[in-house]
Amino acid sequence: MMKKIYLVIAVLVFMLTGCEKDLNLYPLTELSTDSFFKKENDFKIFANQFYDYLPGFGTCGRDEDADITYDASVISNGTYFESASSGLYNNSYSRIRKTNDLLTAFDNLEDEQLKEKVQIYRGEALFFRALLYWHLYRDFGGVILVDKPLGLEDPLLYAARNSRTEVADFILNDLNEALKTPIGSLTGTDNSGRITKEAVQALKARVALFEGTWAKYHSTGGNYNGYLQQAIDASKSIIDGGKFALFDRRDVLGEDSYRYFFTLETERKSNPVGLGKEDQNEIILANKYSQSLRNRGYSWVVIGWDDLSPTKKMMDMYLDSNGLPIAHANSVFKGYDSEIDPDTKLATNWEYVDRDPRIRTNHVQPFDQYWYHIPYARDFTETPEELVGTGAFHNGWCPSSLTGYTPYKFCNEIAQPIANDYPVFRLAEMMLIYAEATFEKDGSISDNDLNKSINQLRARVGMPDLTNGFVADNSLDMLTEIRRERTVELFMEGFRYDDIRRWKIAEVEMPKTIKGMKWGGTMFENPFEIYNPVTAQVESVDLRGIHRYELDANGFLIIEDASLRKWEPKHYLKPLPLRQLQINENMVQNPGWIGQ
Repeated sequence: MMKKIYLVIAVLVFMLTGCEKDLNLYPLTELSTDSFFKKENDFKIFANQFYDYLPGFGTCGRDEDADITYDASVISNGTYFESASSGLYNNSYSRIRKTNDLLTAFDNLEDEQLKEKVQIYRGEALFFRALLYWHLYRDFGGVILVDKPLGLEDPLLYAARNSRTEVADFILNDLNEALKTPIGSLTGTDNSGRITKEAVQALKARVALFEGTWAKYHSTGGNYNGYLQQAIDASKSIIDGGKFALFDRRDVLGEDSYRYFFTLETERKSNPVGLGKEDQNEIILANKYSQSLRNRGYSWVVIGWDDLSPTKKMMDMYLDSNGLPIAHANSVFKGYDSEIDPDTKLATNWEYVDRDPRIRTNHVQPFDQYWYHIPYARDFTETPEELVGTGAFHNGWCPSSLTGYTPYKFCNEIAQPIANDYPVFRLAEMMLIYAEATFEKDGSISDNDLNKSINQLRARVGMPDLTNGFVADNSLDMLTEIRRERTVELFMEGFRYDDIRRWKIAEVEMPKTIKGMKWGGTMFENPFEIYNPVTAQVESVDLRGIHRYELDANGFLIIEDASLRKWEPKHYLKPLPLRQLQINENMVQNPGWIGQ
């Protein structure tokens, strides 16, 4: 009797802990598929849960794992180590199991009319399975491919990892299969935000660029030109399709048009002229939020918090107003100093003058007025005098910024709760993919191709075109400029960590000292007086003691010294969770990590 009790306990423990390996261990009968998946609406209801799998604003934090924003990330400085489990790993396989449930139910349908009607949801399941494997593959490389619900005795539970090429091809094949379905054909308000064929093409372009450049620079032996061509074709289909257009409302919002694009709401006025989500056509797929149905409650980025503090490296990437790098001999860059006019008591921060306007729309410069959205509810009709004492506007130094540089992108100007969407895919990224993949494949890019991609991004913020003649005349490198444009345009959207890994430049960039703004030898070192337009008063400011960092020889804040940073070859891939190695002897760890 006692042995039977121990056996039952052992089985229960196995079921509870074994799910760390692959949550597909749950039996298919858990879903009662004999009684479910009988009507068209069953498939729709089941597919609806997949939309919770879309990435959201937390994706912005992946930039902290790189070198353009800082928040003491253990990924960024290479001090992380193997762990027993991984939420990414476990959650992804749990969700993959659900996509496989729907796909298997579809395959088992005998009613051909119903099968035709639910092809749309088969397409959605294929898209989300591809998305989930993409999230695994970009961090871990090769993983176990599971394309069906698993029982307790299925050999796949203890299978070896598939190669990274096999995983990439599996993802792309799922997306190609999804394109054969009528995905995106549902219409009506209730179906707003569902996956479209363009969203499928967008994920295909992103994955193909990643694997193409990884294979090229890591010499993995894959047909990188084949992947790059897929990236070109997929991104081009969206660009040429004419369904999407870059958001540019400088006619009514001026230079701030670009900044307000990332905070558009529909149910509340979130910009001076009341434009809403329906007034943009750039976002291909959004993780959608609503004030009344599904609000986020708070902003991911709040000025005054220390998260996502931009680094000097990021700030230096913005070109001057003539399209030249600021270190170029002919640049009109005026340097990093700040000064106060002795008569007007107004501050000028020369680092932000004569630069790509995105340096102003992506960042708050010291002593700008900026919206502090807690707790005041703004309606954009107030005068500065009416705002005095409300706490709505701040005018001054941001003491919580770790680097002295402050993000502005995604910062909302209305009170909580908020509901601006997260752009999972947008046209700008497709243009950047098209330009990069074209150059990486051919070793060159024509001015016509630049005009259909990067130069459209520059035009909407008033920057001059990038041309082959300009690059040659100024001794620039075209690939460097294409990559620079990508980093600037996609700042705070979580791409940089993946980019420097696939380009295989992380070993060069990551061990460098993380620096902040120039402090030594500037006005910030001593007390000063400045005019505050919010209070209409000249105020005394003393910033001594705000930052207690060391300074380099040129007076820049040393946020994290190179001696505290490292990047080893093993860091190009994250370690698989140790629990997986323990329960599956066929699982091989990534190179350099414990358990290899």
